[in-house]
Amino acid sequence: MHSRSNGSKRASAPRDVLKSAREHDVRFVRLVFTDILGASKNVAIPVAELERALAGEVTFDGGSIDGFVRGEELDMALVPDPATFAVLPWSGADAIEARMICDVAGIDGTPFEGCPRTTLRRVVEMAQRQFPGLQVGLEIEFYLFESASTRSPDVGSYFDFSPNDRGEEARSAIVAALQTMGVPVAASHHEHGNGQHEVDLPHDDPLRAADHLLTIRNVTKHVATRYGLDATFMPKPIEDQAGSGLHVDFRLGPSDDGAPLYFVGGLLAHASAVTAVCNSTVNSYKRLVAAWDAPIYTAWSHRSADALVRVPPSRSQPRIEMRSPDAAGNPYLSLAVLLGAATDGAVHQLLPGDPVVGSSYDLSERERRERGIRALPTSLRQAIEELDKDQVVHNALGDHIYHAFRDAKLAEYDRYRRAVHPWEHRAYLRLY
Repeated sequence: MHSRSNGSKRASAPRDVLKSAREHDVRFVRLVFTDILGASKNVAIPVAELERALAGEVTFDGGSIDGFVRGEELDMALVPDPATFAVLPWSGADAIEARMICDVAGIDGTPFEGCPRTTLRRVVEMAQRQFPGLQVGLEIEFYLFESASTRSPDVGSYFDFSPNDRGEEARSAIVAALQTMGVPVAASHHEHGNGQHEVDLPHDDPLRAADHLLTIRNVTKHVATRYGLDATFMPKPIEDQAGSGLHVDFRLGPSDDGAPLYFVGGLLAHASAVTAVCNSTVNSYKRLVAAWDAPIYTAWSHRSADALVRVPPSRSQPRIEMRSPDAAGNPYLSLAVLLGAATDGAVHQLLPGDPVVGSSYDLSERERRERGIRALPTSLRQAIEELDKDQVVHNALGDHIYHAFRDAKLAEYDRYRRAVHPWEHRAYLRLY
């Protein structure tokens, strides 16, 4: 694995990128962006084209990217963020590659309303008016399986350590690669499931946090293959093992005493619609069941592990943890809808009610009704129906992304609905 360090300083201007590319003898640069569904895309250019790329002169066919443009709007431009320049740590000595994360724009340079990264930037600007100093930390769970299988290389559980475990070795290599690329890592450890791991990121600017998550997904998959493993951020890859979530930890800067409660109130008020974006696959809803501390109700708590929102007691800056998202979706859109919901809570001073004490699973239907606690959607189809009713989340996404995302996810659910699952064969094939 290529081990040159990118240095502790991040490139902040095009001239810094050009200088760093020369210093590291970079031969190729990958310009990375995401489609609306969160899939990572890239265009590779020789380093001789880097200056043109930094000027936003590299274009691509937007009509080939799901949800981006209509037939008459094909040409799109990539606008790299110099601060995301990083050498890929697996580059060979004779063909060193770097990457930059890009916004998508029109060929005239105007921001493209269908760009997820641009969408998050817009929402962050609104959120920071209500919550100055807002930062986001992430806890990212994933599985490492034997290649082309769902067999685990270990039988460990929460916080276990085995010196002969390839999964442990791979996770250490993943963290090292991330640090080489300038992604800070606060901690990493084994999770509950066999072969399940977690990487934690410290609090950072929301846009940078989303960039880091995009990087982690790519780096984790790439590094895992070097150990004969496949990495997956699929929310529920194994029926009888814990699902993989993405806990989003918000830290609020100095604010009035009501700000944390309004933040929580906004998250709870719009939780059902937010779920469509933060839990955006049909598989996501097999994780959101009453097991493994997964949240299933719009409840908040100071200590309960299965509450949707947890606000740990703190003497310093308030922390608010949203526990339902998973890492399979678009990181920019997930943070955009969460911040849009929280901002609405502040604007309208929405209060969340009393916190739940103990497990939210133990609440009776009557208790939930009296306290205004609702069940989260149990399918992607139901979540889309909730999204359709929520103008705040719609506005956070913007018209273009809302319609493109909705259409794509309804089509995905319909393909799932038509598919015949092996469970159906086992249950019905010989019985009827």
